Amino acid sequence: MTRDILLSELLKAKANKNKSVEEVIDEFIKTNSRLAAKELEAQLANLLIFINDNFDIPQATLKELIDSKISSMGLNVNPLNLEETYKKLSMQGVSLGISFDKTDIRAIEAMKNNFYWMRREFNDKFQSRLKEITQKVFEGEIPRKSMAAALKDEFKSELDMNISYFEGVSDHIISQNQNIARVNQARKYGAQHYKVMAIMDSKTSHICRSMNGRIIPAEHLERQADNIVSSKTMADKKAASVWAKEPYFGRSDKMPSSFGLPPYHFRCRTEVVPVWIDDYEVDGAVMKATEPPRKGEALRHIDKMGVERYANTKTLNHSQSSRSRKVPIKDIVKALNSINSVSPHKFHQNRLVAKSDNGYFMVFDVDYLYTIYKPSGSKSVPKQLEQTFLKNSIKDKTKVIKWNIL
Repeated sequence: MTRDILLSELLKAKANKNKSVEEVIDEFIKTNSRLAAKELEAQLANLLIFINDNFDIPQATLKELIDSKISSMGLNVNPLNLEETYKKLSMQGVSLGISFDKTDIRAIEAMKNNFYWMRREFNDKFQSRLKEITQKVFEGEIPRKSMAAALKDEFKSELDMNISYFEGVSDHIISQNQNIARVNQARKYGAQHYKVMAIMDSKTSHICRSMNGRIIPAEHLERQADNIVSSKTMADKKAASVWAKEPYFGRSDKMPSSFGLPPYHFRCRTEVVPVWIDDYEVDGAVMKATEPPRKGEALRHIDKMGVERYANTKTLNHSQSSRSRKVPIKDIVKALNSINSVSPHKFHQNRLVAKSDNGYFMVFDVDYLYTIYKPSGSKSVPKQLEQTFLKNSIKDKTKVIKWNIL
């Protein structure tokens, strides 16, 4: 190693220490994607030159030679700076300091395995698609003299799609290991719970909306993280971290062993952060939460499902009828503690409806308690509550919530 190269790498390392986690992740993915694109472009160019120089040899021989060359094509992924990237991922969300041990070394090795397995899966699909493209030529759909020119256009489109796929899978691996790194660090300080934090905007998926604000027991995520890191094959890894197909409306302490740790889907932006739960009292009502109610909030409490909900003055004053309800904070906490049924809102796609043992009907907008009241009418309260819930819920997606979580 020359002095100039050593100096250059030292300067890069120093610069990386001053970058945010988002900048490090973005640079990691872009750098490795550029290397992947350059590698594939060179291989495709070599294949096109070979085809152009040999289009006049016997068709069967040419096809066999092309298939042989394609079978040796693909990525040789060896991501740089995985150790430094992991260290940077560990720093976010843990303010007590960083301590590295064998658990972290295993996690870094697991990251390397992920990229190795991704390479094999990527190359198999890439080679298969190239063979499909060249097969069209040999079936007579494209004149042999025009083969190289036609394949150039086909390969360009294929290259763009595959690099986009590579970036997406790389982003998934980094996202997963960001959460694993955080769990590995927080467990060293005795973290008992983690909170799911989703980015809320127009791109937020239904599953991430249903998970936002959810408090998950540490032992569940630690066990899942260990299972992912211990995976020996890509199939094992996928089995240890299953992507969700539907929003999750169950209890946080009753999740499947393969679910809980983000990412929950392709290009997922959701994270978990370690939290500590305390009791807080407001107007005689005792609430359990990761922090006291913020400015403008009437309450903040972890409900029976394990989601940290919050309410503000708008919760009780968003309409003329709600202003006359005057639900005491104690009753709201009791309602959150005794949710017995939940369902997606029939008329508002991103909302959730619920009913409680103490007779309240509630509407949630992600982790925000949008409204709460006791339905009234000519019928008895239990019947009126049931009728209101049925009117606003989707029957085949209703979830019954049993027992207390905390």
